[in-house]
Amino acid sequence: MTSEKKNILLYSFTGLILFSLITFSGAKNSDRKVEGIEVTIAQDDGNFFTDQMEVLSLMTIDAADFIVGSELSDLDPKALEMRIEKNPFIRDAQVYRDLKGNLKVTVEQNRPIARVLMDGAEDKYIDVDGNILPVNAKHTARVPLLETTFEFGWKENLNESTFGTKVFELLNYIEADEFWSAQIAQIIILENGDIELLPQVTKQKVAFGKPEGLEKKFARLMIFYKEILPKKGWNTYSLVNLKYDNQIICE
Repeated sequence: MTSEKKNILLYSFTGLILFSLITFSGAKNSDRKVEGIEVTIAQDDGNFFTDQMEVLSLMTIDAADFIVGSELSDLDPKALEMRIEKNPFIRDAQVYRDLKGNLKVTVEQNRPIARVLMDGAEDKYIDVDGNILPVNAKHTARVPLLETTFEFGWKENLNESTFGTKVFELLNYIEADEFWSAQIAQIIILENGDIELLPQVTKQKVAFGKPEGLEKKFARLMIFYKEILPKKGWNTYSLVNLKYDNQIICE
C-alpha cells in the first residue's frame, strides 16, 4: 500500500472517530437535565425595567411550566425566547445551554427616551426605536417628559405619522447629546404643533417652534446659555424664542 493511500485511510479513520465522539457527546448532553437557569440582563443607562424573577416567570408561565429538572432535549430555546420577548420592555432574548447543564438567558432591554403625558390617557414611554411602551409600575426611567394634548396620529410607533417622525428626531437629538439630555427636562407639544422646552436648571421657557432645523436652533440656544445669560444675568429673561431664522429673541 502506498504512503498516500495510508494517509487517506488514516485521515478517514480519524474523521470517523471524531464524528463518533461529537455524536456521542451531543446525545449525552441532550439526555441531561436542566440543573439551573442563569439570567443576565444587559443595560447601559442605569434603567432596569425587568429583573431575573420576572424573566423566570415569563419563561415558566408563572411557574406553571417546570424547566429545572426537565430534559434538555425536551426544551425549545426559540420558544422560550419568544415567551420572554412578550414583555414590551425586552428588546431581545437569547437562550442557550452550557456544558454544565444550565440554561443561560441573556436579555437586552428596550431603552425609553421619553415619557408621554397626555390628559385623559395613561402615561406611556417612547423607546429608542420610536415604539410606544406602557409604563412599568415597578420601574421608572429617568427620561424627559413629553407633554401633549393629542397623539398626532401615532398608536404603536411615532414614525406612523410625519409629525411623529419629526418629534422622534427631536427626542433622538436631545438623547444623543450629553448636554441637552441633562438640560432638557420637559418637552411640550402645543395644539398647533409648536414645541416648548423646559430646562432642568435655568428658569427660561424655550419657544422652539416646529420640530425642524434642529441643529441651527440648538446652536442658537447654546449661544443663549453661553454668551447671553452670563452677561445679562441668569434670571433676567423668562422666555427665549428660537422660532425665527438666525434670531434669538429674549423676553
